[in-house]
Amino acid sequence: MLVGGLDLSRNDGDMTPVLMQQALSCLPVPPVTTDAPLRHVLAARPPQDGLDRISNLPVKLLRDIVSRLPAKDAMRTTVLSTRWRRICHSVPLVLVDAHLIPRAATGILRLLHRDADPRDYRTLPLHLAATVSVALAVHPGPFRCVYVTGSNMEAQDAATARWFQLLAAKGIKELVFMNRIKKFGTDVHLPATLFRCISLTKLYLGFWCFPETAALPRSAAFPYLREVGLCSLIMKPQDLAILLDRCPVLEKLMMIGCRWPVCLQFQTRSLRCVQVCSSIVTEITVVHASLLERLLLWDAWGDGGRVHMSSKIKIGHALKLRFLGFLVPGMHQLEIGNTAIKGPQSGGTGKVNLKSWEEAGPIECIQRHIKRLVLREFQGKKAELNFLKFIAERAQVLQKMEIVLTLVTPLQIRWVPS
Repeated sequence: MLVGGLDLSRNDGDMTPVLMQQALSCLPVPPVTTDAPLRHVLAARPPQDGLDRISNLPVKLLRDIVSRLPAKDAMRTTVLSTRWRRICHSVPLVLVDAHLIPRAATGILRLLHRDADPRDYRTLPLHLAATVSVALAVHPGPFRCVYVTGSNMEAQDAATARWFQLLAAKGIKELVFMNRIKKFGTDVHLPATLFRCISLTKLYLGFWCFPETAALPRSAAFPYLREVGLCSLIMKPQDLAILLDRCPVLEKLMMIGCRWPVCLQFQTRSLRCVQVCSSIVTEITVVHASLLERLLLWDAWGDGGRVHMSSKIKIGHALKLRFLGFLVPGMHQLEIGNTAIKGPQSGGTGKVNLKSWEEAGPIECIQRHIKRLVLREFQGKKAELNFLKFIAERAQVLQKMEIVLTLVTPLQIRWVPS
């Protein structure tokens, strides 16, 4: 299976490829593609008179064209003329390492799940990292986006440090940097020079040890960073707190496969979306988030994944919150303001009946505030029907109820209170 331009089909019993695939599947799509390079278009429709009309276009338009090419194709234009060289060196480029892989190497990647000789693959990450180093060095910058997902940076501390020096100096805007580790336990520390990349607006990191933040100067910050993705990082809770504190305009935070118990507390005026997936979550506290619209948990377990060790979700001030889920009764404890929402007790039988919900007492948000209810993965079990009946009988302002059945076409029900 190709993800992010590289093949992740190989699976020899180690879960690392599976986790890597999960992380890569959540990355933003690179802003350029090699599916329809400019040379193919010109080859399909060559000018009848042989004149080079593209070179006669205004410089502003040519710069726009070059900035939309993969870095490899953009750099090739420098051999055309001095004018093209100046244009290429003056535009922000997009560097995607998957675009730098030769066709032969790509074929090796695709054969990995067919018992290909691992020696054929062993030197590819090293060669790819060397190619990325050259590409970063030769272009004067700025870089609009750098998308590195195919290199194993183990024992390449010097290259990693050099990359971040170049990225910081050349005004990197968007950075996706995944360390292609072979097995857990081989993680490499990110250099602290990451915090020199102050021009960043989007940052995705995967399979790294996050740099120590205790000794960072107060001036170290990401003043323009709006989107952050943290994938299977080794990171201390205090480092996460400092990172969020140094991102004053952050709008989206995504955390996948966190390798530490997540205890997240934030107070921000900019954050709009928080996603925590495939992680152990002990507590998430929203102190004050005036713009927060989505708080998504997916495969977020209590401590150690055990049901009796629950996660606490506390919502303080979040007036624009429109999506909260997915919460599991018995695993997640929800508090909104001063109201603690508790699931009914099963009385030791393991079953939740209608009487259990009735004994939970009146819930004001259900009675007076819920206008739309969406239930996904509905299986029609008795406990689910009991919950549905409890809501339908007590929701005084409910206007629409949508039930999405498991593996069945969605069923919509419009509920009109009597």
